[in-house]
Amino acid sequence: MKIINKLVIIWLFALFTLSPFMTCAQQSQIGNIKGKLLDHNQKPIEFATIALHKAADSTIVKGTLSDSSGRFVFEKVMEGTYYVHASFLGFKSFVSKIYTVSKGRYEIVLENFLLVPDDKMLDAVTITAQKPLVEQHIDRTVLNIENSILAEGNTALELLEKAPGISVDDEGNISMKGKPGVSVMLNGKLTYLSQRELTTLLRGTSSGSVSKIELIANPSAKYDAAGNSGIINIVLKKNEKVGINGNAYVNAARSRANRYGGGLNLNYRSGKLNVFGSYDRAYRGEIEYLSFTRRFYEGEVAGTPDRISYQNSATNEPLYTNNYKIGADFFLNEKNTLGLLVNGNFGKYINDNNTTNLLVSSTGVILSNPLTHNDNLDRWNSNAYNLNYAHQFAQSGRELTVDLDYSKNDNRSNQSMDTKYLRAENTELETRSVRRGFVPSLTNVYVGKLDYTHPFGEKAKFETGWKSSYVSVDNNLKYDTLRNGLWIPDPSWSNHFTYKETIHAGYINFSKQFGSLSLQAGLRGENTQTTGHQVTTDSLVKRNYFQLFPSLFITKTFTPNHTGQVSYSRRVERPDYDDMNPFRFFRDPFLYYEGNPFLRPELTHSVEVSHTYKGKFITAINYSYTSDVMNWMMGQVDSLNTTYQSPQNLKSMINYGISLTASLQPTSWWSSNSFGNFFRNEYKGDQKGGNLNNGIWSFSFNSQNTFQLGKGYSAELSGFFNSKSVYGVFVSKSYYVISIGGQKQVLNKKGTIKLMVNDIFQTRQRRNTARYENLDMDGHIRFDSRMATISFSYRFGKDITPTRKRSSGSEDIQNRVKGGS
Repeated sequence: MKIINKLVIIWLFALFTLSPFMTCAQQSQIGNIKGKLLDHNQKPIEFATIALHKAADSTIVKGTLSDSSGRFVFEKVMEGTYYVHASFLGFKSFVSKIYTVSKGRYEIVLENFLLVPDDKMLDAVTITAQKPLVEQHIDRTVLNIENSILAEGNTALELLEKAPGISVDDEGNISMKGKPGVSVMLNGKLTYLSQRELTTLLRGTSSGSVSKIELIANPSAKYDAAGNSGIINIVLKKNEKVGINGNAYVNAARSRANRYGGGLNLNYRSGKLNVFGSYDRAYRGEIEYLSFTRRFYEGEVAGTPDRISYQNSATNEPLYTNNYKIGADFFLNEKNTLGLLVNGNFGKYINDNNTTNLLVSSTGVILSNPLTHNDNLDRWNSNAYNLNYAHQFAQSGRELTVDLDYSKNDNRSNQSMDTKYLRAENTELETRSVRRGFVPSLTNVYVGKLDYTHPFGEKAKFETGWKSSYVSVDNNLKYDTLRNGLWIPDPSWSNHFTYKETIHAGYINFSKQFGSLSLQAGLRGENTQTTGHQVTTDSLVKRNYFQLFPSLFITKTFTPNHTGQVSYSRRVERPDYDDMNPFRFFRDPFLYYEGNPFLRPELTHSVEVSHTYKGKFITAINYSYTSDVMNWMMGQVDSLNTTYQSPQNLKSMINYGISLTASLQPTSWWSSNSFGNFFRNEYKGDQKGGNLNNGIWSFSFNSQNTFQLGKGYSAELSGFFNSKSVYGVFVSKSYYVISIGGQKQVLNKKGTIKLMVNDIFQTRQRRNTARYENLDMDGHIRFDSRMATISFSYRFGKDITPTRKRSSGSEDIQNRVKGGS
């Protein structure tokens, strides 16, 4: 810990102490010339050829390529007069006016260059340039799922498992850079679902409907304060081309069970109207194996246990899912845009679970061997409605946006548990336990949001906004027990729980550029009111609190190749209603989960210091401290041979480490993006009278590689490795995953055939141990992760937008419509 603190102090000292000297060194050079290349739709053009010519004789002085954002730079240009020539396949060449470079002008920023399509070229050439698989931005990492071969046939939850720095456990909990507590958004909007419902939704969202995934480790005050380790924004597909356009796809896969899926995406755009819609359907078969070994002690935990439980489960988990979206953008005029969007997800998930739980004495004598059959059927129907409005003022960059959202999430679960108790000779005893449960859960969410942006010149900007949300949840669990052939209501298992949450939030955000130094400071205030009512026992838990969440970002450009950044934010993670619902869910008669209505929100302070070199290498040192950290603690009742798991507030969780991101192109046909993170998590608490102090150094590595093989062929290779890690009282062993895929473009590059194998060696297995007080347990989960998939997709409609250029005001507004990208 002291070493990390010293490193941070040294970095900060170097950043702010040495920057004046570096600036002086830069000024001794003559100058750099920067610019940006855009197409007729104001979108960046990457990999364009750009040359700097002497104005006197047109000789070429320097040459370069534009990056993914269309930007280019010529470094250390000597005194003189020059012009710029830009060219890209399918566009007419561009020649700029003449510029003069003189002493005292370290940096010259050119106006944006616009390239116009070449109609003659377009008759013979189809432009197929695409974004790289992984893009690194100053404030986020973007995964372009549409360009990934290995994404085909997966769910959104499985896509996250492949993201740099992201890990997903067997319960669907997501961590970023080793820190749990990630906030998940869909199209820039929070889902307001419980962890269980969010996991179901992500499992039910097909990769075919996902455009990109944004990983925001340290969000600004403009974003909700929820999510103490950052935000993941899943952006769904939307077509923006003129005329009728779309794409269709089908896929089939095999793991331990069959899987298949298909979908259609349509778009019509003409004049002042853009209409879009999509539908995806998928079936996912899945078989998993779980085993747990638990040791029980009569007195003090020492020496040989008195009894050992060997639990083994085999689950058959078919999933049927449907996703749809329909919307429209109305471009009222150049300054005003109105948008409507409706999207939904519905389906069913079956968990057919057979469990044995062999209990033996310390001498190996079989004490009991219950056989349990769990049959759970979950059905859900989630629908969201959005009305959005955008107004652009006469001043460029000054805008007002309004969003009104309503969503209804209806989840219904039918559960049954049938346990037979066997004698040592495996003959059935008369004792038998049969229960059935009905768990309806209804969530309604209302959100109103307003954002205003006001620029001050080209280098300063002020942002402010307001957001109010109201969430109501009704969860009425009813259990019956089978006795003498009759179903009898079981009040000891049944529970009715309601939850209401209201959050009012406002923020201000100011950013300004001072030469090579950029500053962004923000403050967000949120007032939270919650009411948890356990109707069954008439127990009421209310909370009402106001909190401030500051954020600060300082960026310094030392040279065109070196940029440093310091960021700080304070964030919150509130318990979801499933965690607060005290009802018990049994996997078998000896293992159950229950909520905690007295959970407190956890608060996190995060600091990150980073350095970017040539936009390709990002080194970051991060530190965060979380108080009242929520953690699913496991306990044990030795006298009953029972284990349970419940969320508790631990004293603290500290996370610190260093990460490196490298975006490389070793050859013209090979591009690679790799992420490595060396970090330490430390959990402290005093649960159950003990002294929890569990910390460990961990390492994770993720690499995505794309190979362009020519003649329409390309391939993709990815892999990730997670070392030994800690979560509360649990310690998980290391594991790795390697996946490979290939694709071929057909039908004049409108069709694509893909073949891929995920987790080739079936190494995605979770092994963990828990040793705390009297708890002594080992677990092993073998996921159904090795999957071979073949797919075909076809694009139809116009590939190139017509050359008529819409007015920039309307075009800019369209890109900001919330339901869109």
